[in-house]
Amino acid sequence: MEQTLRVTASLFLASVLVLGMARPAPAKHPQNFTPPDILTASDIPYPATTVAAGVVTLAINLDATGQIMNVQTLRDIPTVTTQATLALQNWSYAPATLNGKHVPSTLIVNIVFDPAFLENNNIPLGPPESFQPPNPKATPYTPPQLFTATFPPYPTGGQTSGAVVLDVTVSSQGKIAHVATVRDVPTLTAAAAAALQNWSFSAAIYGNTPLASKVVVAMVFRNPATALP
Repeated sequence: MEQTLRVTASLFLASVLVLGMARPAPAKHPQNFTPPDILTASDIPYPATTVAAGVVTLAINLDATGQIMNVQTLRDIPTVTTQATLALQNWSYAPATLNGKHVPSTLIVNIVFDPAFLENNNIPLGPPESFQPPNPKATPYTPPQLFTATFPPYPTGGQTSGAVVLDVTVSSQGKIAHVATVRDVPTLTAAAAAALQNWSFSAAIYGNTPLASKVVVAMVFRNPATALP
C-alpha cells in the first residue's frame, strides 16, 4: 500500500512538472516607443543667387533632450542645402521616448525649394542616402521616407515669400493621417497643404513593426516678382 502511494505521488509530481513546462511563458509587454517631433520652426532663406528647385532631405539626429547631435544630408541640392541645414539649427524639437524615458532618435525633414516659375508639378526624387541613427541597438527606429512629391503652385496674386513648415503624421500604413502647421505664411500655407496631399511615404518601423510617426515638410516659396540671377 505504501509503495503504491509513493508511485502515485511520483506520477502526480511528474505530471505537474510536465504541465508547468508546457504552460506558455508570460507574454512580454511591447516596448512603448514615441517618435520625435518638431516644436517650433523659423524661416528658411531661399538664396537669391540660385534658381535651383527640388527637395532637400535631412536626417536630424537628436539626443535625449531634443538637442541636435548632427544633421545628415540624404538628398542634396548644393546651392540650397547649406541654408536649409543652418536654419534647422534654430528650430526646437521633442525627443523620442521609450517606455516613458527620453532617448536619442532621428527626425526626417523634407524641404521643397520652389521658385514658382516651374511648369512641371512633379518633383523627380532619387533614392535617399542611407542614414546612421544615434543608437540602432537601443532604439531600432527607421523614420518614414519620402516616395513621391509635388511642387506647390504659387497662389495667383500672391506677393510674399517664405517657408511654410508642416508637421505631418504618417500612419502605420504609410498614409498621411494629419497635417499641423508649425510655421504659417497666410497667403502660402493653403497651397503648401494642398500639394502635400499628393505626397507618399513609407511607414516608420520600430524593430520589425510599422508604427505611426512624424515627418516634417517645409515648402520654401519665392515670390515670382523677385529678380532672378
